[in-house]
Amino acid sequence: MKPKSPFTQPFEQLPHELPIYPLENALLPGGALPLTLDQPHHLRMFLDVLKTDQLIGMVQPRGHDPDGEIYRVGCAGRIRQYRERGDGRLNVMLNGVCRYRVVEELPRSNGYRRVIADWSGFEQDYTTEDIDLQDINLLKVRLRGYFKRHQMQIDWQALDKLHIEEVINNLVLVLNFSVDSKQRLLEAPSVLQRLHLFADLLDEKSAPFVATQPETQRVN
Repeated sequence: MKPKSPFTQPFEQLPHELPIYPLENALLPGGALPLTLDQPHHLRMFLDVLKTDQLIGMVQPRGHDPDGEIYRVGCAGRIRQYRERGDGRLNVMLNGVCRYRVVEELPRSNGYRRVIADWSGFEQDYTTEDIDLQDINLLKVRLRGYFKRHQMQIDWQALDKLHIEEVINNLVLVLNFSVDSKQRLLEAPSVLQRLHLFADLLDEKSAPFVATQPETQRVN
């Protein structure tokens, strides 16, 4: 099993309705995503979900409008911790729980967007996939090539201690992949397919890191 909080609901108890937070970055199952909430409707959403299942549906917008059209597959993140700030904002850390498909969008509640979520077909997000050592080593070779091309120093001892899925979950948040590329990684049917796609994307990138954004400026 993927490591989950004992308070994370079982797959069969995931909610029918889900508040969503459109963001041009992809939370993956088992990954962690920091958010800074400052808009009144997002703060109301936070207070509402804190009283229920603590799940926020992260989803990427099509285009650059968070109030516009969204992709049909996202990932629900569970509020793991939060910190109130003196300026009225909240720092929130989400853990990726499970992907979902948007069935339809519902009328807004308290100003924030909501959808009917279909979780079917994503049961594997609650399990840990076995990856062949050869596939892992091939990805690490391509990672080393990527970091060498960009003259980046990496703590390989620390990286080697992580499960390969954790490596991908962390790097996808900060590497300068397009929204479409991150969506393809999110929708990859298996971790192995995500690994192969991630390796291919590394070879395509010329710029190493995405510009710093308040919501995704650090990886836990």
